[in-house]
Amino acid sequence: MSTVILQERSFTILEPRRNINYGRDELPSARDGQIRDLLFEVVDGEAFDQAAVFVPRAGDRVLTAFAERAASIAVRHQDARELRAGILAVAIAQTITDDPRDPLPAMALLYRAAVMIGHDPDAEFRAANELTDGRAGGLLAFLRRSPEDRSIEAMGFEEGNDKQGFRFLNNW
Repeated sequence: MSTVILQERSFTILEPRRNINYGRDELPSARDGQIRDLLFEVVDGEAFDQAAVFVPRAGDRVLTAFAERAASIAVRHQDARELRAGILAVAIAQTITDDPRDPLPAMALLYRAAVMIGHDPDAEFRAANELTDGRAGGLLAFLRRSPEDRSIEAMGFEEGNDKQGFRFLNNW
């Protein structure tokens, strides 16, 4: 049983109307830190379930944007914490989205980011599933995809740079 009690009001930062053009903001932004800190309160399956309930309507899109951004930040700063926050964000997003295919590109970016910072992506995805007491099965399903089907290129991204440094870029 979880000892963490998440606060529903904390999840209002994920309301889409409060995150207009968030995905295009410079990296990192204050919002990135707020979302990352919120996600680090998800420490087990019960907290994962609470988070999934508390995410506002269409907040899965904000979580997916955060996950894409976290992948770039992880590479830019060689930071496994950012990677893990992104993986958790995409796991929650996939759980609550109307279309579980929508978070797949972010998963591909996180997978590639893990490789780029010298971490085993399979182990990172499995660790997130274990943290959630097996509730993030979409992560494991992603690992079963062929290497081609989980590549960033297949998801419409490429490695590149913005004015501040490394960033995964949407190529369509």
